[in-house]
Amino acid sequence: MLIKQLVAHARDRTDLPPPYYRNRSVRWAIDLDSAGRPRGDHLIDLSTPEAKAGQMLATPYVQRSGTGSLPFLLTDTLQYVLAAAKDDSDKQIADAQRRNADFIALIDRWAKDEPLAAPVVAFFHSGAHTKMVIPPGAAPTDVVAIRTDDGWVHALPSAVTIWGDIVRQRKSSSDEIGICLSCGQPGPLLDTIPEPVKSGAIPVPGGRGRDAQLVSINKSAQGRGGAIQLANTPICDTCGSRAMSALNALLADPHHHQRGNDNVMTWWLRRPAPISPLASVRDASPEQVNAIIEQVHLPPVRRAAWVDGNDFYAITLSANQSRVVIRDWIDIPLIQLCENIESWFADHAMTDLWVDGPQKVPLWRMTAALGRHGKQGYVKDSAPTGAARDLMAAALHRTALPANLLARLIQRIRADGHVDLARAALLRLLLIRANPALKETLVDGLNRDSTDAGYVSGRLFAVLEDIQRTALENINTTIADKYFGAAMGRPLAVLTMLRKNATGHLRRLRGTRRPAGIALDKRLDDVLQQLHQELPAVLDLAGQGRFVLGYHHQRAADRAAARQAAANKAAAVESA
Repeated sequence: MLIKQLVAHARDRTDLPPPYYRNRSVRWAIDLDSAGRPRGDHLIDLSTPEAKAGQMLATPYVQRSGTGSLPFLLTDTLQYVLAAAKDDSDKQIADAQRRNADFIALIDRWAKDEPLAAPVVAFFHSGAHTKMVIPPGAAPTDVVAIRTDDGWVHALPSAVTIWGDIVRQRKSSSDEIGICLSCGQPGPLLDTIPEPVKSGAIPVPGGRGRDAQLVSINKSAQGRGGAIQLANTPICDTCGSRAMSALNALLADPHHHQRGNDNVMTWWLRRPAPISPLASVRDASPEQVNAIIEQVHLPPVRRAAWVDGNDFYAITLSANQSRVVIRDWIDIPLIQLCENIESWFADHAMTDLWVDGPQKVPLWRMTAALGRHGKQGYVKDSAPTGAARDLMAAALHRTALPANLLARLIQRIRADGHVDLARAALLRLLLIRANPALKETLVDGLNRDSTDAGYVSGRLFAVLEDIQRTALENINTTIADKYFGAAMGRPLAVLTMLRKNATGHLRRLRGTRRPAGIALDKRLDDVLQQLHQELPAVLDLAGQGRFVLGYHHQRAADRAAARQAAANKAAAVESA
């Protein structure tokens, strides 16, 4: 199904390179006149300050395998084109000369029925290529292309046709005819997929990685029934080349992929649409999110045309050496995806300390919230590996998140005592997706009616902290700085002690700031009335999560009330 949908996507695109061509950085050019003489007898440097690796061109490419030289047609490395050896040893010089001879033989095959090939043939058969001056900084692995008065010779239609034939001979079984798994048509089948996933397209920890095969079975123990290569995955050369060309194009498009530490997710739609599903989840852009949610709540007859009959596809990849590992595959109707995304934002929407109303949180902020928090904010790359992938998968599939993320988040909150919008939103999401019944209790703002012991304990801690702050001016260390982590796990012991201390603070407020003292005393009583049982002695991970949410909700509600009171006072003064 993956190959089939990639092939369908390739048919709808006009920007893909020809079959068995790849967009590569070409560093050097050989410019030939009509007689095959190089202009200037030296290589032309195609690099610029903006593109130091050279000019990006669609050139012949296929993964080299085995011990043979297997040159590319008309465009290859200096080792093939000009016999540039890796070093001065006799072995390397002989190897470069052999590769160059194979490269020229491939040109001769193309030139048989191509009149425009005359300058190229003359250049190589006259030996002019051996007299070319190679700049000192050039590496044998630099790519070089050939240009004549007719343009880049590798882009000529005859070159595209001959190169396709060459690749099919290299990669297909000449005696193997069968039904393609993708298109369902009979014809020659591939032994291996000619084009790999481009090196660097899949993040690899600690390095750039290398070309990786989407389907790679070269040991009998790996294949079904001992079969190797593509015996159990019959694919024709057309579908194989189109699928890989589309996949590499998607992986190179910043608008159609999301990279993690060790994986990449790429997506596409059956038909174009004015939304970017991954971007809407990743960045929580109001325009994108509102456009998606609007379609969910409209009756089917009023939905936009880009929704009806449209489908969403996404694949998550990682790499193991030179093999691609498929972590996830999504193939669902677009309207179902919109519903999943709407549920994602509904399940994590959270009130903030500084802004009124529930907020939608970008996925990248929730990922960062799983890491360490220091004086400068969240420490870069301190979130667990794969967290962004797990969050995105939960958003797109509408599933629960891995249980270890709750343990990780609680551990980080206990360690640094920091609770903000991102952490509170992620906590609500983790708890609700693990236990949907909690959605009635863990709303996006303060739930004054909840009697959950963990939630009310968190509210109580927030009120006690506010009492301390109000009673003691210019305080350097609050009870949250000292006891928040302990109170999360052992509310009974910690909150009992803090409540006794608050009695003295309230007594002081009645003498110095009586209205504030009365208001805080009433708020404390309101919270305590919700405790229909004794404070819990200990809380499990989920209970600690509800404690944190109660604490965050109470603080956010108190600050919202303070902002409203200040606004009312200012309005009264202005109207007086």
